[in-house]
Amino acid sequence: MNDTVAATTPEPPPDGRRTRWDAHRVTRRDQLIDAAIRAVIASGPGVGMDEIAAVARTSKPVIYRYFTDKQELYRAVTTRIIGNVMGSLETVIATDPPPQELIHACVEGYLALLEENPELYLFVMAHPQVSDSADFSRLVADMLGRQLAEHLTRGLLDPALAHPWAEAIVGFINSASLWWLDHRDAMNRSQLADYLSALLWGGAAGVYQAVGQPADPRPGPGVFPRIT
Repeated sequence: MNDTVAATTPEPPPDGRRTRWDAHRVTRRDQLIDAAIRAVIASGPGVGMDEIAAVARTSKPVIYRYFTDKQELYRAVTTRIIGNVMGSLETVIATDPPPQELIHACVEGYLALLEENPELYLFVMAHPQVSDSADFSRLVADMLGRQLAEHLTRGLLDPALAHPWAEAIVGFINSASLWWLDHRDAMNRSQLADYLSALLWGGAAGVYQAVGQPADPRPGPGVFPRIT
């Protein structure tokens, strides 16, 4: 008899106060991440907790109620910034673009962040980790590698070759992007995106030609301007 009663006794309702606090905590964390991003834009990638607290109109002890330490806050900021870039790349990749367009999209993803918010880009480069095993470059390389692996498989080539290929592409883009940060007068973003994409595509096109797929390795008109 007692077992039957115990089995049919309803679960107590969830504590509404706890649920409200959880929602408030999530909202407040988001607000502090927003404030930290504004502080990075204003003070640069070396921003400190004092600057962040000032922008958030609060104190450091209050911030530490929501983040265990500075590194957790910085990681949350990086995750937010990278999430925006990855979202743009995922939108492109979802359409299964031709390889040339895929490479160009990755170049654009880097350069868009750098041009629109160079301080945020430098912050991500200084604090790239979004988890213990993932950072900005690794996430982009993994995403690109998965798509390149599909392309290689369609050509009956070993998809394992896609990973070092993707890592090399991302490293190439990152190095050139950092150079551009100090040489913005040399070319604009569109010119640099076309230039880097043409260089990367020149080698990739040979792979597709080798398996009988049409691929024109020649750069577009004007990408390599002639001396006048």
